[in-house]
Amino acid sequence: MNKNGIQHIGPRREQPLFFKIIPSFFYLLIVAISTIIKTLSEFYNDQQNKLISDSQRTTAELNYLRKQTNPHFLFNSLNSIYSLAHKKSDLVPDAIVTLSEMMRYMLYETDNKTVLLEKEISYIKNYIELQKLRLNNIENLTINIHGDTKNKFIEPMLLISFIENAFKYGTDYKGATFVKIKITITENILDFWVQNKIENTKKDPVNSGIGLTNIKNRLLLLYPNAHTLKLTTTDSLYTVNLILQLDKIQLESNNSF
Repeated sequence: MNKNGIQHIGPRREQPLFFKIIPSFFYLLIVAISTIIKTLSEFYNDQQNKLISDSQRTTAELNYLRKQTNPHFLFNSLNSIYSLAHKKSDLVPDAIVTLSEMMRYMLYETDNKTVLLEKEISYIKNYIELQKLRLNNIENLTINIHGDTKNKFIEPMLLISFIENAFKYGTDYKGATFVKIKITITENILDFWVQNKIENTKKDPVNSGIGLTNIKNRLLLLYPNAHTLKLTTTDSLYTVNLILQLDKIQLESNNSF
C-alpha cells in the first residue's frame, strides 16, 4: 500500500506447468485403466464362453459317439443269439443271461464319464463268452489279463470295438476263430493288445470302418497326448496295440471354470 492508501497489486503468479499437467495425467490414467479392465473383462468372458462352448461341443460329440457304439454291439449280440436260436441250440438261455449282464452295464454304467476298469473288463469277458456260444472252434481264442485292475478308471466301451472287429474278421465260415487278447496294467498304464487272423475279407460297405473311426475320435477327445495306437498287418495277421495313460483322461468338467 502506498502513501495515498492505494494498495499496489503486482503481476499474478502463474501455476507451474507440473500442476497443470497432473489433473490431465490422472484423468488419462483412469481412462486407460478403465479401458484395460474392460478389455480384459471382455477377453475373459470371451474365453470362458469359448471354453464352455468347446466343452458342450465335446460333450455332444462324445454322447453321439457313445450312442453310435451301444446299438452297434447290441445288434451284433442279438445276431449271435438269433444264430443260436436258428440252430435250436440249448445254449440260448445262457446267451440271454450273458446278454442281460451286458445290457445292464450298458444301461447303468456307460452314461458315466468314466467307469471302473474292472467293470469294463467284465463286460469284455461277457462279450467273449457270448461269442464262444456261437463258435464251432475256439482253440485259438485266448484272453490274458495281467496286473492290478482295482481303483483304475477308463472311458466306457472304449476297447470293445477292436475286440468285435477281431471276431468279425478272425472267424471263418466254418465258425473257427483265431483271436488273441492280452491286457496288461502297470500302475496307470494300460497296454491293450489284440490279434486276429484275417479270415473274413468281405467288406461291409455300410459299417466297415465305423468302429475304428469311432474309437480314434474318442481317443483324440479324451486322451490327447496320452495314448499311442498302432495297427499293423503282416501276412494274414492283423494286430492292434493301444497304450493308454488311464489317469490322463480329459473330462469335460476340466474345461470349465
